[in-house]
Amino acid sequence: MAKSILIIDDDSDFRNSLKHVFDCHDYKVYEACNGKEGVEAYRRITSDIVLTDIYMPEKDGLETILEIKKEFPEAKIIAMSGINGGNLDFFQVAGYLGAIDCIRKPFEPEDIIRIVNLTLEGNAPESSYE
Repeated sequence: MAKSILIIDDDSDFRNSLKHVFDCHDYKVYEACNGKEGVEAYRRITSDIVLTDIYMPEKDGLETILEIKKEFPEAKIIAMSGINGGNLDFFQVAGYLGAIDCIRKPFEPEDIIRIVNLTLEGNAPESSYE
């Protein structure tokens, strides 16, 4: 049975690129363009794993992680961002809120596939909380 992944990101080109990567690895891919739609989608489909951007309109990734984990404590979430938060390490905050791992954009397709596969196997991925 194919694993399912929910990609939450406001950049449609980035989302489409990730969708293509995961389609090629036999994942069932769901998409949402912001945190609000992402939470609603997760409630409907409860995917195996969630990839969420940190900076988005409507509801940012930190709020999205918090809301999904509050309702679904077993949810497996990986945070992504290409923006440096300055003095506040948003990846560290994402980890405190329940993200299993974080990855900085841009990243190579094989890196995200490796992290997602390790997460789904229940193995601790190499920490990306830099």
